[in-house]
Amino acid sequence: MSTDAVILAGGQSLRMGGQDKGLMPLGERALIGWVIDALAKQSAPVADMLISANRNQDVYERLGLKVVRDIFDGFPGPMAGIHAAMTTSPADYLLVVPCDVPALPADLLAKMQSALQTQNAVAAFACSASGEMQPTICLLHRSVRATITERLAQRQGKLRDWLASLGAVAVDFPGSAFANLNTPSELAEHAGGATPDMSETANPALTHFNAAGQAHMVDVGAKAETHRVARTEGRIRMLPATLALVAQGGHKKGDVLGIARIAAIMAAKKASELIPLCHPLPLTRVDVDFSIEHDGVRCEVIAETVGKTGVEMEALTAVNVALLTIYDMCKAVDRGMVIDGVRLLEKRGGKSGDWHAGTS
Repeated sequence: MSTDAVILAGGQSLRMGGQDKGLMPLGERALIGWVIDALAKQSAPVADMLISANRNQDVYERLGLKVVRDIFDGFPGPMAGIHAAMTTSPADYLLVVPCDVPALPADLLAKMQSALQTQNAVAAFACSASGEMQPTICLLHRSVRATITERLAQRQGKLRDWLASLGAVAVDFPGSAFANLNTPSELAEHAGGATPDMSETANPALTHFNAAGQAHMVDVGAKAETHRVARTEGRIRMLPATLALVAQGGHKKGDVLGIARIAAIMAAKKASELIPLCHPLPLTRVDVDFSIEHDGVRCEVIAETVGKTGVEMEALTAVNVALLTIYDMCKAVDRGMVIDGVRLLEKRGGKSGDWHAGTS
């Protein structure tokens, strides 16, 4: 069965002070970003994802997903978002989730699909461990689209009542996977930090776009200068014979890793010239380390500065260019090399504090 998913982000977010809930920050990303990740990691595949949004559509579109808005006016509720998604999606089934539940279980879709099949139903909804119904987390067969259109036309927009009329089956899930974040305090408690900025000028998601949606360099003039560190890694995988040449220094072009190290340091210093909205920084340290693994080379870069913005882009640029340099020097003997695993391992300093991969 083909299944699409829609993330409901089209409400008025009154308990969030009227701010667009899906774009509120949670850790290093917007709240909706965690939901997208959870859907991408489902044990049963999601064919396509849509976002139901009635404002900031241009911002949501930058996440790379199709955005749909309510066909029925006046914020009639989640049923309108479901209706818009069902009108757009060609899939047999539609998985519905809200934008404020960042920790969806990985077997959410699989368990709901199983429930529909075993009970020959057209709709299913999730229940928490306490038995509480989660109507905005449901799986629907496309055959129910006509009934949702009819109910919305008659201003009967209560999702619970509609699911009951469909004979929807309940699917139980253990734990607290469906803890939703409806208020600034709930968001802060979940993140383990301060209540987020709720002012009209707060830009919680994509800071490199201004209020008009235009790209700009973020103003960091008012920030304090602090010691900042970023550590990154990446790998290049290659044939055993190629790896032996690199490890033994037997390549006819010379010391592959030595040249790659110099290239990485040069690249870190040029990051602001390569990344359009990246601030130029006075680097105080760039350390490049290589280690030989069983199937390739791992590169780790540490970059440091004392400045008003982070040094992550410099460290990421450096590790990428180091690996590209290795590829360039070895491509004559191995064009099938693969660069992967490039990522930020940790960052320290600045207002947002320290961050380590795997902790958020």
